[in-house]
Amino acid sequence: MSELPKSQSLANRYRPQTFDEMIWQQHIIWILKAKMQSDSSSLQNYLLCGPRGTWKTTSARILAKAINCLDPHDWNPCNKCANCELINSWKTTDYVEIDAASNTWVENVREVIINQAWYQPISLKKKIYVIDEVHMLSWAAFNALLKTIEEPNWNVCFILATTELQKVPQTIISRVQIFNFKKIPQWEMVSHLANICKNEWFEYENEALELIATISEGCVRDAIKYLDQVSVLWKISSNNVSQFLWISTDATIKEFFDIVQSWDIDQIFEQIDKLSQWTDLQQFAKQCIGYIDSHIMDNTDFYLEISEAFSEILRQVRFYPYPAVLYKLSFNKYLEWNGVIAEPTVKKVEKKVDIKKESKEEKEDIKEIDNTEQTEENIKESNNVESIDWNLWDKIIQHISSTTTRQVLKDHMAIDKVTDSEIIIIHDNSMVAKTMFEKERKEIEDIIEKELWKKFIISIEWISKEEYFQRLMWKMM
Repeated sequence: MSELPKSQSLANRYRPQTFDEMIWQQHIIWILKAKMQSDSSSLQNYLLCGPRGTWKTTSARILAKAINCLDPHDWNPCNKCANCELINSWKTTDYVEIDAASNTWVENVREVIINQAWYQPISLKKKIYVIDEVHMLSWAAFNALLKTIEEPNWNVCFILATTELQKVPQTIISRVQIFNFKKIPQWEMVSHLANICKNEWFEYENEALELIATISEGCVRDAIKYLDQVSVLWKISSNNVSQFLWISTDATIKEFFDIVQSWDIDQIFEQIDKLSQWTDLQQFAKQCIGYIDSHIMDNTDFYLEISEAFSEILRQVRFYPYPAVLYKLSFNKYLEWNGVIAEPTVKKVEKKVDIKKESKEEKEDIKEIDNTEQTEENIKESNNVESIDWNLWDKIIQHISSTTTRQVLKDHMAIDKVTDSEIIIIHDNSMVAKTMFEKERKEIEDIIEKELWKKFIISIEWISKEEYFQRLMWKMM
């Protein structure tokens, strides 16, 4: 790897400059090298797809240099000849790199590519156009680009890169060669990070590198970025990685699972509060699912059950300003499922009056007294939060035809109180949910009437997000 200034970030310093410096993408490198070796003049258009941080754009730059290199070594660019230097220093108009996210419209494509592609290259063998995140182009831009790709010049090569292949039109896909990049496995990532640590003279622990590799999820760029962040301490230890990046070790995850298995809701809630003070709870949920995947055979039944709770957390956590509340709601529900705590239900008032030989007047008096007691009890009960069936809202919105509406109303609204004639719903002031609820209000009222065999007035109480989640917590306790 060429010497680069120490002032650069580790991600830039250790960005591959040749095919041989790339890890875990040999299935692509072999094909590209064989293609250039057999007939480099036939190289035309490519589509590089795969997860983020797997060196798609880097491969496009290396390929551009390899195609134009004057002195290739095993079909790797030499990075020393005039053509390689021109591309590395961005001093040629024959190599153009476009970020499709910033140049979405057809005017951008026409100005930068279509009007220039027909001219002969000035300094390189071939003109190279690299379009990063190509799926971000508008349909009009794709259609404009299609003609140029369909009838290419021998001296023009298009290299497209995307993380979302399904969003690229089939008309484009059918006219390019596709290469699928793979996520980097953990053991390969650890080895790569260890080599960087050795080159930089960092003191490191393998466990710390494994932790970084786990949270990077196969993304090389993220892994090196995390390493760069912790490297300011000059010691890459598990403790430093955990504290600096707000992530948890396997020991922390196992400790949390042990507490969950104790079935003590107070301890579970206390541990969640502790975790929320120093770790990213969304990342913690991902790590827990990864831990479950690795240790599923240790306690299969428990891990399968608990994975459902974490899956539910991951689905909703981005909507919650207070993730700890979501954790508590999910684990409270988990304990209810397992019968550890009683599930709140609507209490029924039953009165038994023994009237065997009373007179007609006495019977009427007893009936009147009994009705009065029942009315007072019903009023008391309707105002008692603990008497509400908190699953009622879920049962109601399950009947709504739109899946999106169901999910939004479930995440942002809840029944707070039920009286004889009124249902009060609290709402966290989400504008989207407001709009959806008003659109579906009539349908919801009809569903409630069918579900409860009675017509109710629906009242909405708009409250702040913080108050909303506090109210949910209070109901749950």
